[in-house]
Amino acid sequence: MLDWVEVNGVSLRYALEGEGPVLVLVHEIGGSLESWDGVVPELARRFRVLRYDQRGAGGSEKPRQPFGLKTLVEDLDALLAALSLPAPFHLVGAAMGAAQAVMLAARRPRQVASLALLNPALEVDPARAGLMRERARRTEEQGLRATLAMTLDRSWPPDGSEARARYRGRYLANDPYGFARQNEALLDVAVEGLLGGLTCPVLLLAGTRDAVRPPQLVRRAAQLIPGSRLVEADAAHFTAAEAPAALLRHLRPFHDDVLAQDRR
Repeated sequence: MLDWVEVNGVSLRYALEGEGPVLVLVHEIGGSLESWDGVVPELARRFRVLRYDQRGAGGSEKPRQPFGLKTLVEDLDALLAALSLPAPFHLVGAAMGAAQAVMLAARRPRQVASLALLNPALEVDPARAGLMRERARRTEEQGLRATLAMTLDRSWPPDGSEARARYRGRYLANDPYGFARQNEALLDVAVEGLLGGLTCPVLLLAGTRDAVRPPQLVRRAAQLIPGSRLVEADAAHFTAAEAPAALLRHLRPFHDDVLAQDRR
């Protein structure tokens, strides 16, 4: 069931499904809680699944004030508190959502039981900063369609599928201002320094066809996290929406192991 709650000065749309330990899904730039439609039914069989629209995205409030990555993490932290969900939490973050998951785990290490990081955006090449600012500016001035070639078409190349067509429709419906601010928040992404201090089990997934976060970048991140598990899936950047079955094949055994450890 969809609902809204006001936290950290903004109204966020969210959904809670299933019973069990709390599993939080953090979507990618341009995404929404619908990005997880293909995986939630199975995840909700053994988790209490929380998914939500970040500020400026989906059905959440579209403020006209700038915000960065820290604000998005504070929103998530406040959302968990407002819903009175019991820790520890299992987090699954996609792209920049993975950086938010890492930051929350670093902030509250005793409250995060596991991390699954999908094509994670954990750092930004400074040489691309100008391009990212230009992408944000053009989107804000001309709308999402004006930057499809440098955003969605790179992240999920056209493949004729119904899943991609639905995702594209939601993508184009994004608020240009909020989308631009989320893109600018990428400039704040510099969480590689936190990876070595993670103490919970961590799964990293790389899409073998991901042109935005190629597998070699994910492998490098995995080397910085002691004891992490690295897997690859036949997918581009938006694995949950494009290849939910492939994602679940990797999430199942990871969560099996984590939950087994919790019962010991």
